[in-house]
Amino acid sequence: MFETARPFLLAIAIGLLIGIERERAHADRVVRDPLGSRTFTLLALLGAVAAYVESQPFAIALTVFAGAIILAGYMRQPIGPEGSGVGATTEVAAMVTFTLGYLARYQVELTVMLAVITLVVLALKPRIHHFAQAGLSTKEVSAALTFLVIAFVVLPLLPNRALDPWGMFNPFRLWLLFASITGIGFCGYFAVRALGPDRGFPVAGLFAGFVSSTAATLSLAQKARETAGLAGPLAAGIVLANVASATAQLVVVAVANPEMVHEVMPVVGAPVAVGVLATAAALWHFGGTRPDGKTASAFTVENPLALRSSAAFAVALGVMLVATSAATRYFGSAGVLATAAIGGAGDVHAVTLAVSTLAAAGTISQHDAVLAIVVGFVANMVVKITLAGWAGGRRLLLVVAPPLLAMMAAGVVAFLVFVRR
Repeated sequence: MFETARPFLLAIAIGLLIGIERERAHADRVVRDPLGSRTFTLLALLGAVAAYVESQPFAIALTVFAGAIILAGYMRQPIGPEGSGVGATTEVAAMVTFTLGYLARYQVELTVMLAVITLVVLALKPRIHHFAQAGLSTKEVSAALTFLVIAFVVLPLLPNRALDPWGMFNPFRLWLLFASITGIGFCGYFAVRALGPDRGFPVAGLFAGFVSSTAATLSLAQKARETAGLAGPLAAGIVLANVASATAQLVVVAVANPEMVHEVMPVVGAPVAVGVLATAAALWHFGGTRPDGKTASAFTVENPLALRSSAAFAVALGVMLVATSAATRYFGSAGVLATAAIGGAGDVHAVTLAVSTLAAAGTISQHDAVLAIVVGFVANMVVKITLAGWAGGRRLLLVVAPPLLAMMAAGVVAFLVFVRR
């Protein structure tokens, strides 16, 4: 009996919730909207009945009837000055409610998910309108459209197979990686923008690190010379930038060679955990404010879609793929490690992609690939420590070097303990 009644009960619950939200949204009106909580509940129940009968003509008739009710409700809306009182949100929500009632018989989980999304969209109407009208600049809209083209137009058109004899160049996976890193940076831009500068250098460093941890380290270190007394927050930002970079390494491996993720997880996860703990300790010890008590303002990511950085990243990937492949053929494992050390000083993600691709193709073992990732990571961290000391001075170096060295040590120890031949 319950199985038969379940879609009807679910439909009633969904209709009642959406109807209550609509009534609350229009509570300030002098004339109430004709579509209220009871109408929404009955529309959802009508949809459930249409699905239960399993008669196409009857379902069509009920759909037309529901549409007529919704249209009548729309026509009865009070019209404000110059048509300001006319809107179709409630009517569209009513049609969605009828559809969800119909769907409740066949896909319970999907119905619940869509109902929750509908409620969230309706409840956040003021914020969505403000964000669309005043919260986005022309530059940000253009960047969003560019990213959508990169991720959802170009990517599906690329072949998902290796095009070279060595099994190295897979256009789909390379572009997927490019889109993933670009998307992470894009989301980071809006996260920093939404959180505001009062969140300080650590938040900005974290999200900027997904775009370029080297650039984030250099930028934050330079601020140490400009502003006294901020070594703690600046060091936290630098450490979190490198935490983000290490996390992005795992994304690279997941795209290039998913079977190797479980091998790389310890050597990436250990430095990430150490970096997060060190950041928490630094913020607790130093605090995130200026000596005068004012919150430190974080540097901002100026470009919402850093295509230049992403393009440079793509070029570095291609160079590292060729260099690592050649080093493997001529010098074996030693050549791979040497290339990883040299390449890691510039871009550890390029090294990670190259060795993960070689391991996927069977050119090198997974053990050697993970070792090369660790070597590249260590070389990259040495460069970051050098940059912090050179650009930020001795005081910043004394604060930021211990957590970065601890991250390096954690990666090496995790490799020795967890990665077996």
